[in-house]
Amino acid sequence: MIFALARPQSIKEGQEIKKNGIDIVIALDLSKSMEARDFNPSRLEKSKELLKEFVNERPDDRVSLVVFGGDAYTKVPLTFDHTVINDTLSKITTDDITSNNRTAIGMGLGVALNRLKNSEAKSKVVILMTDGENNSGEMSPIGASKLAKEMGIKVYTIGIGAKEIAVPSFFGTSYVKNTELDENLLNNIAKNTNGQYFRASDEKEFKNIFKDINKLEKSKIDSRSFYDITEYFEPLLKIALILLMIGVLFEYVIFIRIP
Repeated sequence: MIFALARPQSIKEGQEIKKNGIDIVIALDLSKSMEARDFNPSRLEKSKELLKEFVNERPDDRVSLVVFGGDAYTKVPLTFDHTVINDTLSKITTDDITSNNRTAIGMGLGVALNRLKNSEAKSKVVILMTDGENNSGEMSPIGASKLAKEMGIKVYTIGIGAKEIAVPSFFGTSYVKNTELDENLLNNIAKNTNGQYFRASDEKEFKNIFKDINKLEKSKIDSRSFYDITEYFEPLLKIALILLMIGVLFEYVIFIRIP
């Protein structure tokens, strides 16, 4: 009983982890020009490959996929199921957009913002990837970027394409400056939303862009310690009561005293 009154116990420390992820919408250009082969095997295939790597490194975030060409629509809504995102990325082609000879950057950004309008995440991000200029759609890209700022959504823009494009001719291959990409527009969209513009002119630059975004957008993880206490007085008290009953039995029933 003395040991029981001493309340022997063991203490085990643990941690309760709370993850505050980021809601990320990827807006991917599926215009025909994304089939250009200045990346191996093409701009689109390299984009898909790097996007899948990026998604796999964001296990605590919800991700959505929006595609655009001359129009735009949601391919996958916000989800923690990154397998669905990766499977969809593997299958998409430029044929998924009927008007794939045009580029509606404003529409692509607008649909991405629509996916985030009801989001309660503390951080909301759009990654807009294109290789062209805005030449279609009813929504202005700059107007969409101003709306993103009002909604507290940060937009990272990625311009895809080599700085010089190979042009084969009768006299051999010549290289001309790539003027298809509207870098000024993409830069302004990013600035308007406190985001950042990145240029992917080769595969090394392209890969490093997603590393940089990973550093800029980190999911917050809070932890709180707790202690699990196990008490041992109860079994000791039971043993003491059993011994006490045996003692009473010996003295008053069997009439045996232990000197």
